[in-house]
Amino acid sequence: MKRHCGIAIGTLFLTLVVSASVFATDDVTGFETKVGQMVEDLDAQVATDRYLPAVFQEMLRNEYGTSQAEVRWALDQSFSWGRIAVLSYIQATTGRSFEELTAAQAHVDILGFTAKAEMSPDKMIGSLEGFRKRLRRERNSMIFDRLRMARRIEALPDLGSGFGLFQEALDFRRIDAPRPIKIHSGSAGLARGGKGN
Repeated sequence: MKRHCGIAIGTLFLTLVVSASVFATDDVTGFETKVGQMVEDLDAQVATDRYLPAVFQEMLRNEYGTSQAEVRWALDQSFSWGRIAVLSYIQATTGRSFEELTAAQAHVDILGFTAKAEMSPDKMIGSLEGFRKRLRRERNSMIFDRLRMARRIEALPDLGSGFGLFQEALDFRRIDAPRPIKIHSGSAGLARGGKGN
């Protein structure tokens, strides 16, 4: 009986260890996948508009305090805009320069670096997701502003989540001057408390 109980406890412990390692592997894969998707999406957004890199750089400065010198250094090292955003978040969290982060291989093993620096992967994903949404909103606003100011409509990049902006711009061009839709006829009565002739 004791032997069967020991085997059952051993089997239960082994199952617990295996399931914990499987869940940990899923978390690691999920984090790396999410960061990879965000980097690709940010790169794709910047590639759609020639004016967006300047806006991206300004947003990095406002959001994470990244200096122009750091961004120039990263571009000289051939980092993509998405990787620069990830490095900017890590720099804002740790206070280290891009050069120090690159020497520590933070751009290669993001999960390992975040674990060593005791950073929260969930907060990192949330911050980068918010940055990505703000960049998309800014890009769509820029496209809409150009449409509104243009005398003729030019070919535009894929609007992505801003679907419908092109049609709205066309609709705004067709708005007529305001005119009354109903004219009341008849005698004009006096308002309450008014004096007659």
